[in-house]
Amino acid sequence: MKAVSKSISKSVNKVPTSKLKRSAIAGIAVTRLGLKHASYKARRALTKNSNKDLPQQQHQEQMGELIFAVLSQLRGTAIKISQQLSMEAEILPKTIRDKLQSACHKVPPINKALVRKQIVQELGDVPAKLFKEFDSTAFSAASLGQVHRALSHNGDDLAVKVQYPGIGATIESDLKMVEKLLWLLSKTNTAMPKKHVLALVMTEIKNRLEEEVDYEIEANNLRWFKDAVTLKGIVIPNVIDELSSTRVLAMEMLEGQHIDEWLSANPNQQRRNQLGQKLFDFFWYCVLTLNKINADPHHGNFVILADDQLGVLDFGCVRSLSKEFADGMTKTVPVIVDVYVHKRNLELLYNRYKELKFIEDDVSFATFEHELLPDLQSYGYWFAQAYVEKMFDFKDKLPCPGKPENSNGSALKLLNGMYSEQLCFDRAHLGLMNLLTQIGANISTDYLKFSKAS
Repeated sequence: MKAVSKSISKSVNKVPTSKLKRSAIAGIAVTRLGLKHASYKARRALTKNSNKDLPQQQHQEQMGELIFAVLSQLRGTAIKISQQLSMEAEILPKTIRDKLQSACHKVPPINKALVRKQIVQELGDVPAKLFKEFDSTAFSAASLGQVHRALSHNGDDLAVKVQYPGIGATIESDLKMVEKLLWLLSKTNTAMPKKHVLALVMTEIKNRLEEEVDYEIEANNLRWFKDAVTLKGIVIPNVIDELSSTRVLAMEMLEGQHIDEWLSANPNQQRRNQLGQKLFDFFWYCVLTLNKINADPHHGNFVILADDQLGVLDFGCVRSLSKEFADGMTKTVPVIVDVYVHKRNLELLYNRYKELKFIEDDVSFATFEHELLPDLQSYGYWFAQAYVEKMFDFKDKLPCPGKPENSNGSALKLLNGMYSEQLCFDRAHLGLMNLLTQIGANISTDYLKFSKAS
């Protein structure tokens, strides 16, 4: 696989922006995925039944490695799509989700000439004139762009996000490419969502991406949250309007440590708890008070300031939540706890799932109880675990499960839809749980204090 990865990603500094080049790269990957799957099927046919599980896991890891290689070269929306899909536990096998997450965090930066060209096109002049100082080497690289340190002529420290050239034009083709990869993956994963459910997922991803590639929208999001958030201990940077455009975003630099760096200094339990509480409160405050969430809560989007306040940096992926959906989630969480932890109120959950549009009205209670519920038990318990009591120690948090090995696929077969907001909520909530587990925080999980109805 190393040879395959190397051949696909020869040049990390050249971002393929034309549809023809990107299609050619994707075509090579799709062909190799097909050949590798054909080879796997032949080997599996010759494998004894008792040894089939291990080859399947190895095969999924190899498929994930190949997808990682092509996405790392394509960058841009291809990686962003995979990042969002990697957090859909019921759609992809865990081994492949892990590889897709890896692709999201290991994107090499573009070269200095491309950075300079993009700034000139967007802001009308070279960085040397626009800024008192500009570091042409990025200190952070992500899926859609990279961030540079700069000093304004007023002497203010800035973070300048520069979008990779040609990103916006690739959304449509990259979505089709990822759909093709999903189709190939379905050949090794028997339980896949219904076509219209997968279409709903891809449409939601497309809508968010079209907003995320427009930095003017992100600038507006930053201003909105800075004005709206009154939660103590949360800091949101100012936008520098005159140095921002559709593909360049300059903002106030928040100096501090990202969560990984902060944890490496082994902070005491009290500080871990304080940070965890801020992260938890910020999420549910946004859901229930503001009805608008930052739907991309990974560790790179937060910074711990010198006074232990929490800086929130990235508002490219923001989702408004209808009051109907937010109220529905408020009602559903305690029912999930009742069913998956205390084994009671099953019929209430059955009705809640209908109201949330997960299942059709013609799905009988018996089908729900005997076919759907067993598939959802491990995930339902994982979700409910933090909300059983008012306090929870995330050092005890179970990892988010994928589809259980003994599953008959009923959860996906019966899944008929959802509120469009559900996808962003689920990804954001999963990201929050992962962060709190990484920190090992012991916090209050009383989310209802932020409900407008409480």
